[in-house]
Amino acid sequence: SLLAAYPPPRYVDCPSGSLEVEMKKFVLIYVFVFLSIVIFASPFGLKMGMTIGEIAEQCEEYPSFVKDEIYLVKPIKKHPLFSYYAVYVNEKTGLYQIRAISDSISCNKYGTEIQNAFTSIKDRIAKTYGKPKVNDRYKNTADSYYQKDEYWFYSLREGSRELSAIWGEKTKLIDDLECVVLDCVVEDGYVDGKAHLVLYYYFNNASGVGDEHDSVF
Repeated sequence: SLLAAYPPPRYVDCPSGSLEVEMKKFVLIYVFVFLSIVIFASPFGLKMGMTIGEIAEQCEEYPSFVKDEIYLVKPIKKHPLFSYYAVYVNEKTGLYQIRAISDSISCNKYGTEIQNAFTSIKDRIAKTYGKPKVNDRYKNTADSYYQKDEYWFYSLREGSRELSAIWGEKTKLIDDLECVVLDCVVEDGYVDGKAHLVLYYYFNNASGVGDEHDSVF
């Protein structure tokens, strides 16, 4: 904890008249570290409810409008594996979702490369949000032939295999997040080919935006 990292000053070692100075130093160190954690705790430097203007301040350039409530962004804080970032911003609610997409990852028929990338990113995210629920399964029980390892990429492409991780399903997350999802998606190929990692951040205000959209029915 912060208190363990910065224990109270040892009063007995302070020269006469310096206690107040030492206490001020301790408070300044504590406040600086606490504020640093608060400032850099959010994903890619982005926080729930941000306006487009506030998001732009955390990006290399102004967000590019795509459609509806979707904007492409280039955050200052980014991960080298992910090259494409999109934010979902509601006029009333502000930022409610972030998506990050990796570059294409060339895969063999066993899907070794995308599985390794998935594990690496999953473990790094777990340092911030804890252990996730991992879905690593072959879903087409009616056809077990393509369950073999040599058809791993093929079955992922066909949608009969899933490799994903979910944070927040049964635990409360920090950063005003409802859940975080890491998924593997095929770009192209057949027995082997190319795939992406897609990382989703859903903030606590996302469900409210969905309710607003549904209110028209």
